[in-house]
Amino acid sequence: SHSPYVWFGLMTSRKEALYYWISRQYGAFFMGTKYFRTQPLRIPHPAKGIQVNGCRNPTCDSFLALTPIEQPDGVVEVLSEAYERGEGSYRVSGTGKGTASLVCVKCSQKKQDGLAVGAVSTSLKSNQAVYEELKRASKYLEVLTLRCPNQSCDTNIGKKPISVKRNGKTSSGNQRLICLECRKSFTEKPKSRKHSKSHVEKMLFKLLVSKVPLARIAFILEIAPQTVYDKINFIHHQCLEFVADRERALESKNFKRLYLSTDRQVLVSNWSQRADKRNCDIYGIATACLNSDYVFAFNFNFDGAVNADQIERDALDIGEYETPRHHRKYARIWLRQEFHDAIKKTPTKENFPVAGNILDEVKIRTLKDEKFNTTDSSEFFDRTKALPFRGVLVHNEYTMMAHFFLMKRFFRNVEKTRFFMDLDSGMKAAYIAAFREEIAAEISDGFLIRASKNKTNDEKEKMVAKYLKLVSVKSGTPVRQLTLHQIMVATNDIIVSRLKTPIYVSGSPERWIEHPRATKAEPEKMVAAITNLERYDPMHQANLYRIATLAPVDRFFMRIRRFSTFFERPFQSGTSNGRIWYGYAPYNPSMYTIIGDIFRVYYNYCAPNTRKKTPAMKLGLAKGPVEVEKIIYFNRYS
Repeated sequence: SHSPYVWFGLMTSRKEALYYWISRQYGAFFMGTKYFRTQPLRIPHPAKGIQVNGCRNPTCDSFLALTPIEQPDGVVEVLSEAYERGEGSYRVSGTGKGTASLVCVKCSQKKQDGLAVGAVSTSLKSNQAVYEELKRASKYLEVLTLRCPNQSCDTNIGKKPISVKRNGKTSSGNQRLICLECRKSFTEKPKSRKHSKSHVEKMLFKLLVSKVPLARIAFILEIAPQTVYDKINFIHHQCLEFVADRERALESKNFKRLYLSTDRQVLVSNWSQRADKRNCDIYGIATACLNSDYVFAFNFNFDGAVNADQIERDALDIGEYETPRHHRKYARIWLRQEFHDAIKKTPTKENFPVAGNILDEVKIRTLKDEKFNTTDSSEFFDRTKALPFRGVLVHNEYTMMAHFFLMKRFFRNVEKTRFFMDLDSGMKAAYIAAFREEIAAEISDGFLIRASKNKTNDEKEKMVAKYLKLVSVKSGTPVRQLTLHQIMVATNDIIVSRLKTPIYVSGSPERWIEHPRATKAEPEKMVAAITNLERYDPMHQANLYRIATLAPVDRFFMRIRRFSTFFERPFQSGTSNGRIWYGYAPYNPSMYTIIGDIFRVYYNYCAPNTRKKTPAMKLGLAKGPVEVEKIIYFNRYS
């Protein structure tokens, strides 16, 4: 039903495929256009300066071989022979229907020589899809440029900067502005329904972050359920307006060092139709600052603004299923037939051995990644899972890459960044893809962490006591007389000795060590550096390993689970043929994004710790705890 030339990935419609066929038949090659190339690109070109494909070994000479180089005149220079034929430092190998992998020639040779270099091939990804997902994740940061509606105004004709002041409100509740140049009155927003019962918004906000179900909120505030949803959407919009005004400053804020923890949650939305009682898994990734606890972003692989039916019709029309995935127009979106094929060929879950200690956990997780996470998506679907009934599910690897590119945008003026990530090959790949230049310039380092989370309180206390006893013996000081400095020095000495005899795990090129420090949050853990730390002296390396933790981001996850019904750990309220209904899980996955954004703003700006400081205060984005009213009624012109 579609032209065979659509699979090349350069053509986005049957019309373009026809042009290509004509050019091949009659020799009408017009170089410089996307329709007429002698052979298709094998590696996707960069999109808006983004190139996520390449070797993942930071010590490899080909690590930056595909990285676009921007010249002073703005022209981006790339290695054309590598993109068109896969020659040079890389070669392209087909791995299945519509998929291909990028093989690093130098790493492949090292592996043949018996050297441990990790994976020598990686699944090709669409740079355009990463850009689209980054644009979606950073949309709230965009500044809408005001324009005077008077076309003859000097701000439009003479290019004078527009200057406005508030001039009351419209009958629908929108802020009215007046142009100080021509005195034309206008509003910055389209007309909307008048916002009634504004006096309940403050209470609704507080109930929303206090684990009160929506039905009870409607009962307490004596408002209709639909009004609850309308006001939640309004609060969400105001939260994004407020936080965008503060977080735009991050791009110009100078930090000497930033230590960051990144982890992800797996959430479940319930089915909405009796005929299809399958759940939909949603993945959320967040990054928090170690020193301030500030959560910079909480992104989900779900896009509720896209119409799935329209996407499917267009995908069939342009022959999307016959196009290699890394060249597709809708590469970031799970198409229906694609999802159906994925769950059909999902490998049967194997009975992995039970972990007896933290080292076993690392080995088992690495083995699972090697078997089930070959595309670095960090997703696992079986026949009990389905696509959302509204909106679209985004391939998780593109959400993770977009998340790290958003962090890169925030930290462009940071001297050095250190990322501590949960053990996950997809998260590692996303970090390297976004911070490739910074890693090569040795101004960013990454670490993988695997920490135990299933210990009882008694077991945790015993592990903490064992750690303090070890430090006491090392420093020659009784436990009760230990100072923080002595604990730090002794811990570093232990780490230095363990770095001399690292642990190697099959399938992982990293050198692992068992971290000596034990806390209630992380009673035992193992840590490995992704990037090359050999440029540092042993004590500097020990300092970095010592502070490696996932505690800040895990603390945020714990708070949102404790104070939001949507994020509560799922409990089974009924079964039917293996299908599970989760008590407080939403029907609409958009609620995860909405409540996640609202709670992130509340956590960062409104909820002080025991020392009466919020994460935003410690990061320098706020002078004190922000009142809820200032967020709800935020106006950037005030």
